[in-house]
Amino acid sequence: MQHSYALVASRLKVAIRASEYAVGERLPSVRELAATHGVSVSTATRCYRELEREGYAEARYKSGMYVADWKALHQARRGAPAAVATPVRMEYDQLASLQHRMTQLYALTAQPLPLALHLASAAPEWYPGDALARIAQRHLRRDPLALGAYPSGTGLPAFKAELIAHLATCGIDAAPEDVLITNGATEAMQIALRSVAKPGDTIVVESPVYFGLLQTIENLGLRALEVPCVPGQGLSLEALEYALEHHGGVRAVVAMPSFQNPLGDCMPEAAKQRLLKIVRRHDLTLIEDDVFGDLGHKTNRPPAVKAWDRDGRVIYCGSCSKSMAPAFRVGWVLGGRRHRQLESQKISSSLAAPLLEQQVLADYMKSGKLPAHLRKLRARLASVVPLAQDCVRQHFPAGTRVRGPDGGWWLWLELPDQTDTLALLRTAVQHGIAYTPGTLFSASGKYGHCLRLNIARPWSPAMAAGLRALGEAARRSGTQEPTMQ
Repeated sequence: MQHSYALVASRLKVAIRASEYAVGERLPSVRELAATHGVSVSTATRCYRELEREGYAEARYKSGMYVADWKALHQARRGAPAAVATPVRMEYDQLASLQHRMTQLYALTAQPLPLALHLASAAPEWYPGDALARIAQRHLRRDPLALGAYPSGTGLPAFKAELIAHLATCGIDAAPEDVLITNGATEAMQIALRSVAKPGDTIVVESPVYFGLLQTIENLGLRALEVPCVPGQGLSLEALEYALEHHGGVRAVVAMPSFQNPLGDCMPEAAKQRLLKIVRRHDLTLIEDDVFGDLGHKTNRPPAVKAWDRDGRVIYCGSCSKSMAPAFRVGWVLGGRRHRQLESQKISSSLAAPLLEQQVLADYMKSGKLPAHLRKLRARLASVVPLAQDCVRQHFPAGTRVRGPDGGWWLWLELPDQTDTLALLRTAVQHGIAYTPGTLFSASGKYGHCLRLNIARPWSPAMAAGLRALGEAARRSGTQEPTMQ
């Protein structure tokens, strides 16, 4: 016996195929559908989910259900590989929610997407995987019992020694007792925030800002105060000073001065020093996120704000995830005057960081191969940026502004104001392309017409074709529901 939701879905499909509902036309609300067919609201909801799954309908954020371009979709599915034709099952509307945006976005990672341009790492072949694997195998053969030992302490001394030498290249003078190894920069940021603020306090963040930071701030019961960035300059120091003069309860400023995510801007040295003076004058803590610091396209390593910190006011967070080994999830934090608090927070959070990964990284860095790897990675990133920019300028709607990074691997696209990049993502994913909608980079609903692309992969005809198809869909989205050929 067919379920009632399937019967209602079948009737609607017949109506849609008979053009009783045109492409782009709004469908009845869930309650209207339930009343018309004499079913419950939950049954009507399941009916629409079935139509979404089959490509006949799609939801628009805060607007309702609309008829999708089902003919083009079904035609594309017949000619596409099976992996691409399978629709992604995720709650798109929840991407607008701070509580759910990370889980929903990262649900895309598990999908068979030929162009997963929403990810936060470079192409796997751009990392020194073979060298790291050989080192790991050597350690495991020599001491397999090490896997049965529980890690403890604030970090492997050998890794700390190599890390301190590397941090000296951006002007940081540190001792082993100043460094705490963490489970990635995410944990470093979490314990840094917990050490400086309590629920109800306010944290200044850049705007646009990495969505994971916004979710962390909310989960800790804190409030984010967004301060805009200036193109090519990073955080607007004038806007920061105004915000600090007019808002109480601010406990810290979180900034990414070197190659900010998602804009890729690098603050000039004078601006970095002025930023430190501002937080000192207001008796605040600066939490510096420097995960992209190694990835400048035109410079080896810009100095960190921490390099000018003389009173321990800067909490410095970093990671190997962007530069050496994303899978290792090894990060670090230098807590300055709050370092002992961070150690306590770290122990209560996860006890210790993985030991084998630290051993592998220590040996790799000691071998002297890291500088050559970083030079090659920077060159690859720098080479692909102009190709991607040219492709965007050629195929995206007139008026699209593309921000190319000084470092890292993001392109930030500002499309015409009427473009809804969250709605466009549905169409893109159905055809194997993913990006990050701009609305995720704000807690207040900004940047709905923007999107972030990760272009850290070898340039290829498939990459060019994917960006062309995405751009053409964005062009059509201004007048009708976007489709991709």
